[in-house]
Amino acid sequence: MSKNTSYLITGGYGLIGSALANLLAGNIIILTRSEKNKHRLTKDVKTIVKDLLRIEKTDLEGIDIVYHLASTVDNYSVLTNPYLDVETNINGTIRLLEICKNLSRKPKIIFLSTFFVYGNEYDKTKIPINENSKTDPLAIYPATKLCTESIIKLYSRLYDIPYLICRLTNVYSENEEFNNKKKGGLNYMIMQAIKGEMLSVYKGGNFRRDYIHVDDVVSALMFLEDENIKNDTFLVGFGEPVFFKDLVSYIYELTDKKSKMQEVEPPFFHSVVGINNFVADISKIKKLGWKPKINYKIGIKKVVDKYKTLT
Repeated sequence: MSKNTSYLITGGYGLIGSALANLLAGNIIILTRSEKNKHRLTKDVKTIVKDLLRIEKTDLEGIDIVYHLASTVDNYSVLTNPYLDVETNINGTIRLLEICKNLSRKPKIIFLSTFFVYGNEYDKTKIPINENSKTDPLAIYPATKLCTESIIKLYSRLYDIPYLICRLTNVYSENEEFNNKKKGGLNYMIMQAIKGEMLSVYKGGNFRRDYIHVDDVVSALMFLEDENIKNDTFLVGFGEPVFFKDLVSYIYELTDKKSKMQEVEPPFFHSVVGINNFVADISKIKKLGWKPKINYKIGIKKVVDKYKTLT
């Protein structure tokens, strides 16, 4: 990473995209479908407001690195628009790659994928998940993310477009919205606790997750960029599983124990597409010299402190 590097961040007003834009040095351009969440940026950058499917050659000329973050974000589109994940994640990426293949200087594509591509492989094997673990996505969203990974690799082989794929575990931050149960469920629950509302916890929280703060995600991305690694895949998480019930208990303490908790069974849809337990093995990236710094207690306190100022 240098001040002379030119970046295009698709989905740049999203949680990760904005955090990345705030810290990157160099010439930064953001591609976004709308200006919602523009407030997440702490500096002025050039913004292109258009759908990824309408991206043009002029938008990519001179770009060194494309952080490709534009994507759907949850499993629920199948209930309302089953084509949305395909149109956004697959067709949008093909549009991007079709332009890149004809550029004289091809940018490196850094694509953010998801741990959802593994499905419930951990429950089947009881072996921590790494980059080589079997993939078995349970819904259209992760299926299209995995398909997009394969398409990026294909274009790399055909047209020599360098790439890097990062599969992220559960990402959270104090800058995440708190009113969307489909995305940012942890943040939604934290705000409920601050308000003293009932906390409904699936299976009493007796399942394990890997939560990584967005600042650690950005740290990992910038580390891999500085290492100049290309044509590879990394699983990026905190690397220490935590029972969800322990997260809830900690939230309970930080919010003065105003809420009550009740154990509920997941709805049928969630039981079909949801992951039960996930344990991440992030030894591949750690062996290169990177490690996360923000454990769940530090991270959740950041969220609670920020949300308390909003009530």
